[in-house]
Amino acid sequence: MEKNKINTRFLRFRIGQMGKFFREIPLPYLAVLLMMAGAVFYVLHSFLESPAGRTICGGALMAGVCFVHLRRKDYHFICMADERAWRVFFADYLLFSTPFLLLLLWRGGWLVAMGVVAGYAGVSLIRQPFRQVAKGFPVPAFIPFRAFEMRTLFRRNGGLLVVSYLGAFAGLLLPYASFAPLWFCVVFVTGGFRDCESIALLNAYEMGTKRFLHYKIRLNAGLYSLAAMPPCLIYTLIRPGDWRLALGFFVLAVLNIVLFIVSKYALYEPGKKIVSGQMSAGLSLMGILVPFLAPVTLFLLIRYYLMARRNLTPYLYAYN
Repeated sequence: MEKNKINTRFLRFRIGQMGKFFREIPLPYLAVLLMMAGAVFYVLHSFLESPAGRTICGGALMAGVCFVHLRRKDYHFICMADERAWRVFFADYLLFSTPFLLLLLWRGGWLVAMGVVAGYAGVSLIRQPFRQVAKGFPVPAFIPFRAFEMRTLFRRNGGLLVVSYLGAFAGLLLPYASFAPLWFCVVFVTGGFRDCESIALLNAYEMGTKRFLHYKIRLNAGLYSLAAMPPCLIYTLIRPGDWRLALGFFVLAVLNIVLFIVSKYALYEPGKKIVSGQMSAGLSLMGILVPFLAPVTLFLLIRYYLMARRNLTPYLYAYN
């Protein structure tokens, strides 16, 4: 009986967290978030019309849940609080994906929905090992040492990046399927620009503000461009009619990399982790998949670039 009470308590806590999250969002941002959610559901509604689309979305959802499960930081705490911790994990994943599952059922994807729910149960049973000293994923030799954000990102999430990148090539067999793994690559890469380096490392470049920003943009956006170009080009050769879609995705993906670079230095504080701007960053990333949100990326890019120029001036005054 006590076990059931603990499980129910976790479920109520999650629902309370969701309610608190929406209550704390300012009304204008909430309106934009709801419009964005409506646009995403409209796109998914059309994409789920075909059996291939339902299968791809179900597989992407399972991959995301597996990633979250293996990376969640409360895993061992929940295991200590509930002997049947898998039930808590299963309820978590079922609760947060309910809108998608309902849409999937509405579009007739009963078998895919049942498979996803069964997959949740299987993922919930996967044991997460205790992490002691992580050596990290080996960093490719073509990433220079000055691209330390990319190198750190590879050490932390290199395996997921490689799997997502290979998934982009595997997705070439189906229309539009390659863009989902490439989008996840963008999300992983942008996460590497949340940690601010020290002033000593900043001054080691011996560059003025403008030159420094342009160098960082060329270096990091160039590395992503070299990686994303092959699957986009192959997709265009296979489906010439979709060349505008492939080009638009590529350009927006690169612009988002640039946005996160300049936003890092717009909010730069030596040795700090940037936690602000999550809502606007999420809107910009969604703009890659929902094109009508693309102006958000351009607006934020200009705004953060000007802020970065002003914010870095006191740190790089000797080189300006």
